[in-house]
Amino acid sequence: MSGPSLLLVDDDRDLCLALTRFLSAKGYSVRAAHDPEGALRTAGDEPFDAVLLDLFLGATDGMDVLRGIRGLEPDLPVLILTGHADVPTAVNAMKLGAADYLLKPFTNEELALHVDKVLRESRLRREVTRLRAQLGRQSRPSIVVGDGPAIRAALDQLRKVAPTDLTVVLGGESGCGKEVFARLVHDMSQRRKAPFVAVDCGSLPTTLVETELFGYEKGAFTGADSTRLGHFELAAEGTLFLDEIANLSLEVQQKLLRVLQERRIRRLGGRKDIPVDARVVAATNADLPRAVREGRFREDLFHRIDQFTITLPPLRERMEDLIPLARHFLEEANRTLGRSVAGFSAEALRRLAGYHWPGNIRELRNTVLRAALLSDGTIEPPHLNLPGTARETVLAPAPAPQPVLIAAVPPVAAAPERLALKDSVREATAATERRLIVQALERSNRNKSEAARLLGIDRKALYAKLKRYGLE
Repeated sequence: MSGPSLLLVDDDRDLCLALTRFLSAKGYSVRAAHDPEGALRTAGDEPFDAVLLDLFLGATDGMDVLRGIRGLEPDLPVLILTGHADVPTAVNAMKLGAADYLLKPFTNEELALHVDKVLRESRLRREVTRLRAQLGRQSRPSIVVGDGPAIRAALDQLRKVAPTDLTVVLGGESGCGKEVFARLVHDMSQRRKAPFVAVDCGSLPTTLVETELFGYEKGAFTGADSTRLGHFELAAEGTLFLDEIANLSLEVQQKLLRVLQERRIRRLGGRKDIPVDARVVAATNADLPRAVREGRFREDLFHRIDQFTITLPPLRERMEDLIPLARHFLEEANRTLGRSVAGFSAEALRRLAGYHWPGNIRELRNTVLRAALLSDGTIEPPHLNLPGTARETVLAPAPAPQPVLIAAVPPVAAAPERLALKDSVREATAATERRLIVQALERSNRNKSEAARLLGIDRKALYAKLKRYGLE
């Protein structure tokens, strides 16, 4: 079939013929039926995208045909056609599942508009179903590993707020587990059976944030070939996690405030407001009150979202949880990489405990993942490639290490020797990094998104490294 397929059910054969010619010229594939038996037989034998049904088929009530079609194909959209201006009957038909109704007499263009609307809304419903199923497959159980006093205090707060519908702000340094906590808020709420949708506000270009959050209508801009739902609609009755909310522009903040206040969104290019019902959990590593004072974050939005705040501790303040976390990440790495690394040597555990972890839990997870990739049995200190091991470095005000795959600190040497060692270390680091990238690409069948996830870096960083090492 060249275009969407329609089943036209009307006992007026002349009208059927005229409508079939018009709709066919519009690109639709049309089959006609003139009685209930033929309509239900055709609907059962062939797949259709929509049905156009006259409510009065001679002596037969079209409502019976509608019930029969709904029994055969519950999701098949039905456009009711009626020449009696009987609005109550048409309303009853919609209660039975009809998508819309159109009163006779109507013009060809009115019919075309209604058919297009019914098909468009049907596609959106299917897309929502597909995306929700995809979100369900991607979801994973939220686990917080550790039993130290700092993490217990945060969990106690979470247990109190999760069953409510309050907006939650998760604060804390980057990499301390805010998304895990956001998923826990969802999993412990009454919305847990609905979608959990995460949006990284820090990685989205400013020009795309609005369309990602609110969606857009077909024709809203060049390239908008179809209507697209935004994350607020995809998270309907569930939870929308806005990570790094402080990175939103002031213009988008104003629109977000309106949505949170009115519980309605308007798609880009749209003319009507759409009700939304999603609980918002926001996360930030910024000092929001300070951002408000400096004019980088709207004060009214801050007060709107600041209903309940949980500040997560950095890893250096919960070092009693480090070894359980490392072992948990090793189990995860074994599953992800298809490895069977047995564990950590005693010296490797001492090295882990002696490092100050400026990148927090995320850095620990990536370190263990890479170590599992390098190890053939037990993880030893060389597999960890930590830039420093003395526990005293916890107190040293050193900057966070750059996000490279391997970092190394050369031993103390004279100036010429230090330069030579620096070059040697840089070459060795590059060689090891290149080898790890190649291994990750092989394990992921050259799926760059999966390879970036295995390496613990984002896709943009991976593309830069592929170009640097000639692996494009």
